[in-house]
Amino acid sequence: MYKTVLLSFFLICVTVTKGTKVKEVAVNIGRNITIFCPITKAGDIEWSRDGRKDTQKTEWNVLEDNSLFLANVQKNSSGVYICSRRNSVDSDEVAKINVTVKTPPPPLKNVVVRPSTILALLLWDLAGDGGYPIVNFTAQYRLAYTNTSWLPISPNHITPNSRQIEVYNLTPNTTYQFRIWATNQLGRSPQTEVYGTTLDVYSEEELARHLLQGVETFDRRIWAVAVGIVMGTLILLGLGVCFLLYHECRISSVGEEHEVIELVPNIILNPGFDPNTNPTDQVPDENSNSETPMRLNNNTVIHPIA
Repeated sequence: MYKTVLLSFFLICVTVTKGTKVKEVAVNIGRNITIFCPITKAGDIEWSRDGRKDTQKTEWNVLEDNSLFLANVQKNSSGVYICSRRNSVDSDEVAKINVTVKTPPPPLKNVVVRPSTILALLLWDLAGDGGYPIVNFTAQYRLAYTNTSWLPISPNHITPNSRQIEVYNLTPNTTYQFRIWATNQLGRSPQTEVYGTTLDVYSEEELARHLLQGVETFDRRIWAVAVGIVMGTLILLGLGVCFLLYHECRISSVGEEHEVIELVPNIILNPGFDPNTNPTDQVPDENSNSETPMRLNNNTVIHPIA
């Protein structure tokens, strides 16, 4: 009979050696677990939990080999299970197993909402992970005291290391209902709901009051330092622009002087040299030749052959 029961359930088996410290065992909620007792003398073994005899043993099944079978474990199944000989005071004849039941995350704690005019900040803390790392958080909102559909708060899957998220595009002076939960590989935690009312739109007088808030306690020395930094920056920029313009004008004047110096030798060596005259535009001489006379450097004029 017991063998049939063992084969029909998923079991997690743990063997404990006599005289050792407390052994740690973990099992998912809703699963089955078998704990073996190393004290094998039949009819002389008893089980207890947390150092006392458990009166609610409806979920307990002591098998023929003195092992303890727990079916469909729940959160309250967690605890230290003790296997010992009856009426024994020898510590070597006692075995302890700490059973931890892993569950979905518990409800989040310290969930608050801090609304503004058109946005709200949702904050929370983690109360535990249920035994497995948190995969993500999920948050939603809707108009309070209505049956309208829940709207997702972007992103739909909030990263597990986040502890706050902003909600945008809200209406001023409106009450909203927010809910949030955590998820691990076993499932999601119970939802935590909070309410928040956005602030009314500021009037012009209120805006002016907020803008001028703290003027009396403002340190003028900070303003003077800021103005000095800005003015010093502008002066440096002005000096830089002046230097660039001076450097450009100086390069232009040097280039013109260089062109004049190149023209002087041509004029001295050839008095008839005119840099502005194109030789092809010369008027024919009195011999009506198509060639123009040529003047050498020694002022000798050579006329073309008639």
